[in-house]
Amino acid sequence: MKQINKFSDLRLEGYCIYCGGKPETRDHVPSKIIMDKPFPENLPVVPACDKCNQDFSKDEEYFACLIECILRGTTEPEKLKRKKIKDILNRKPKLKARLEKARIIQEGQIYFKTEEKRVRNVILKLARGHATYENSELQLDEPTSVSIRPITLMNEDEQIEYFSHDEGLLPEIGSRAFQRMFKENEGLVNDWVIVQEDKYIYSINHGNLGLTIKFLIWNYLACEVIWN
Repeated sequence: MKQINKFSDLRLEGYCIYCGGKPETRDHVPSKIIMDKPFPENLPVVPACDKCNQDFSKDEEYFACLIECILRGTTEPEKLKRKKIKDILNRKPKLKARLEKARIIQEGQIYFKTEEKRVRNVILKLARGHATYENSELQLDEPTSVSIRPITLMNEDEQIEYFSHDEGLLPEIGSRAFQRMFKENEGLVNDWVIVQEDKYIYSINHGNLGLTIKFLIWNYLACEVIWN
């Protein structure tokens, strides 16, 4: 990833971006468990307290395993593709059993009953991380809306809308989002940031709806979080 130094208010560095407490650690956004090695250089990091960082770990582990199992239609480690997830499920039979219990077959189709609270917890963590890293704004309040959908269930118009941007206000002056908007010889643009191709991309936009954070995980899960 391109290294972009921010020039916004450095006082924002003094808070955990998830709870507003004292930052004791640095947290990767997106989390490494969502991606595979080799990890990209200059992976975004944000300030976090140790408690928040630790509290998210189990939900992120569940989330990463869930996505892989959904994509492969199975919880059997030998049938999965991601080595990291294979290792986790081999080490943690209780997690594997939990996912297997959530696996449902109806009319020949495989579904997983997700633990919605845990999935939403991870999605909000990612959205708050991108908001702070890109726009230099803490978003400690509950968002106005949260959308989490498999992109395969979107029709063509919905996909076009998802990948489009709403023209609106400029991001925080000096923030990374502000700098990304101005490209040499290209003028004003709105881009998706590719963290790891085919695994994780995200965008941030100030439009008529407010601050909108979008990210697509493994070309499967399309997420959108909005703060007015």
